[in-house]
Amino acid sequence: FDLNESGQYVAHYQKSGVSKWKGGCRWLYLCAAGIGAGLVATAISFTLKLICDAKLEIQIRLYESGHCLFVRYLTWLGMSLGLVAIAGALVCYVEPLAGGSGIPEIKCILNGVDFPRVLCFRTLVAKALGIICSVGAGLPCGKEGPMIHSGAIVAALWTRFNAGPLVTPFRLSSEHRDFVAAGAAAGVAAAFGAPIGGVLFAVEEGA
Repeated sequence: FDLNESGQYVAHYQKSGVSKWKGGCRWLYLCAAGIGAGLVATAISFTLKLICDAKLEIQIRLYESGHCLFVRYLTWLGMSLGLVAIAGALVCYVEPLAGGSGIPEIKCILNGVDFPRVLCFRTLVAKALGIICSVGAGLPCGKEGPMIHSGAIVAALWTRFNAGPLVTPFRLSSEHRDFVAAGAAAGVAAAFGAPIGGVLFAVEEGA
């Protein structure tokens, strides 16, 4: 139970035996958030590898077909510009909050700032597809920051589910921030392969 829950509430659910649901569902949701963050990171890395391999394969085939360097350069440039256009359209027309790394927004939420639409599913889709297209196009950006943001979104989405018979216990602001911190830690772990570093990141930014 949390500090903001009254003694009557705690006593009632301890007698009814329902109190076990909250702790059990919290651990279940936290595990699901970590697995979800890992799956998102794996999908991003796998898709990036496919794009880079496809661009390289096209260049090899053009070379073997006897095309000159200028044609190969224009082909490479056209593919990169197409990916950049997709990434720009996602940020401009789908979800502007998907731009950037997302770490400053997560830090604001962990410190109690209400930031609408930063942790919604639409932002997750735009963020994941945008970073795939940006990195695949060769822009000077990395996937680590967006992975942290994506992990926080995956964890935040779990707070919208109920915990058994309890009524929306994880939608409280304090619970919500705890899940966001756990998701951000999972994102750090997935991006850098450093689970302890993810925990330290969450403790530092949420303190």
